[in-house]
Amino acid sequence: MLKLFTLYIYLETLLCGCGPDKRNSDFATLRSEYNIKIERIGKLDKRISESSGLAFASDTTFRTHADGGPLNELYEFNLRGGLLHTIKLPLKNNDWEDLAQAENGQLFIGDFGNNFNTRQNLRIYKLQQNLAQVQDTIRFRYADQLAFPPARRNRHYDLEAFFYYADSLYLFTKSRAAKPITQLYTLAARQGNYTLTPQYRLRLKSPITAAAISPAQNQFALLGYGRLYIFDHQAKNINLTGKRYCLPLGRTGQAEAMLYLNPTTLLITNERGKLYLVTISPKN
Repeated sequence: MLKLFTLYIYLETLLCGCGPDKRNSDFATLRSEYNIKIERIGKLDKRISESSGLAFASDTTFRTHADGGPLNELYEFNLRGGLLHTIKLPLKNNDWEDLAQAENGQLFIGDFGNNFNTRQNLRIYKLQQNLAQVQDTIRFRYADQLAFPPARRNRHYDLEAFFYYADSLYLFTKSRAAKPITQLYTLAARQGNYTLTPQYRLRLKSPITAAAISPAQNQFALLGYGRLYIFDHQAKNINLTGKRYCLPLGRTGQAEAMLYLNPTTLLITNERGKLYLVTISPKN
């Protein structure tokens, strides 16, 4: 059933572009102010079974992971998709969905996938710099989720997207309801057991599968099936209410991981291991 729902959303996105988002959520069309280039640049080594999150390993190499099952590993690869290293972690992969990274390179793993909206053991792992051990375990629950699962129309508590900013983690939920929304939650990037209240809610046509903040930290992006949402924000005030843009991505498949390589370029991977670069530069 979930696969059929995903296929429906993806086909609808491919056919409809960003029109429904512009009508429902006051999105501008990104192409009206920016030059856009979308290109496929390669495919991940077949030994990398899946790509659900992205982070830097170095300036030119990257880390990714599978999103569940027995594979408690990080895979380091280059822009050609070549596998460089496999790092086994001392963690269980219940449902790893995304990676976040502090300015010093410290890595966070989001073990918070919640397809059926039934999980009550949501957590984020903060790893030591050498990746050998877990430094902190950050546990949380949603204050507004009262049933496990809630009624189908209220199943907004899956989660596949987050990023680090200013000692906090910003979480963007993935809705599995017929009318998708994303909710923004924030929590401290340190050990604790948190109850989270939604700070913002936004109606979107596509469920959110990844999030990333730009190097200048004045912009962040949310990834959906066939769509990229860009948000401008003022320093220290990340929200969903500022100026925002929508970009149809076309045939990028079930894309679930994203990373800013520089202020104008994003790397995107999909579940089949295909690599894409999206270049966004202001028009003169």
